[in-house]
Amino acid sequence: MIVAMFFSIGAFTWANRFHRWPFDSTQDTRTDRIGISRNPVFLRSPLILQTIFFNLRFLTQPMSGMQRYAQELLTALDTLISRQPGRLEGVRFVGLRPPGAHRKVAWNSIEQRVIGYGVGHLWEQTALARVAQSGILVSLGGTGPLLHRRHVLALHDANVFANPKFFSRRYSLLHRTLRPRLARRAERLITISEFSRGELSRYCGVGKDDFTIIGDSAEHILGVGKDTSILEKNDLKPGGYALCVGNQSPNKNIALACVAFGMARSRDMKLAIAGGSAPALRAAHVQEADWQVPLGRVSDEALRTLYENAAVFIFPSIYEGFGVPPLEAMALGCPVVASDRTAMPEILGDSAVLFSCNDTQACAGALRTVLAMNDVERAEMIAKGRATAQSHSWARSADTLASLLEGML
Repeated sequence: MIVAMFFSIGAFTWANRFHRWPFDSTQDTRTDRIGISRNPVFLRSPLILQTIFFNLRFLTQPMSGMQRYAQELLTALDTLISRQPGRLEGVRFVGLRPPGAHRKVAWNSIEQRVIGYGVGHLWEQTALARVAQSGILVSLGGTGPLLHRRHVLALHDANVFANPKFFSRRYSLLHRTLRPRLARRAERLITISEFSRGELSRYCGVGKDDFTIIGDSAEHILGVGKDTSILEKNDLKPGGYALCVGNQSPNKNIALACVAFGMARSRDMKLAIAGGSAPALRAAHVQEADWQVPLGRVSDEALRTLYENAAVFIFPSIYEGFGVPPLEAMALGCPVVASDRTAMPEILGDSAVLFSCNDTQACAGALRTVLAMNDVERAEMIAKGRATAQSHSWARSADTLASLLEGML
């Protein structure tokens, strides 16, 4: 995979010298073969000075943390552009994605186009690099083309460097090779927390000040409906279960949560576990018990219902660059117990009960603390959690991204 990718980069560089590609934003763009149509809804100024391209490969991937971040941040940026016409004036916004199945997203100011052939990294290193070469390229999903000169790259965390054992050998080798090179070549770098800024600076060999922090948010969960059938199908009663959310990898540490919950649970209380597997991640072994309710991957509507009716949310993760699930729980009024490692103290502060992710007894103690709260104590914890969740906003993140891009024009 890695050899093929770098071979394709070499072939692309050679082809670049002799072949006129069908799209360049400095040329007449009336053609619709691969380029940008002249639909007036996307032309915000009679004088187009610059094109900003967005790498939309994430729309072809299963929805997870990085994909959610990219989609929500671009949606917020699209809203900002529409409501504040003076921002990024004279700029055309074009999203580029590979062919194939993808999530449908409706934007007003960002035009979407399918380009090239193939998928994945090879698509990024060839078709995306060439079509986007005449403008700024923004990649929010953690990867992008090595040969783009004006690349804005978001790297979310350094987990693949800090804990390569959590990933498949192929994935680990590829990304430990690719990400430092991408980071050193990018014109601007983005990350999601102060913790990730320090970690990525150390592992990728770039300065901490090279990163702009543009954080995550949990606001999206407030915009989805509810699916109460998830409770009925799995015999889950409001207030009668604890909830874990995360893919089934060792990093999410769900095995520890299961043991700790077994020590702290009251009679008839269950532990609901939502989250599927991920191809690039090694699977964790979780010992089963009759009070566990494995749900697999669930819809956003079902997830909202699970958060709102859980007695407590458990987030024992070993390594996180940000940690969106506990913020989602807080936004929906669910008390949180969480690991005290990596970005968790920075993001959650004192609005969660924190414990060492290596200490089963500490996790059980945190659970007992929350489950034993009276109504007043519980209400105070919920109010504090909601305030923490509200302090992270997609609109503020989009404003920071817009300012970063304005500084490059």
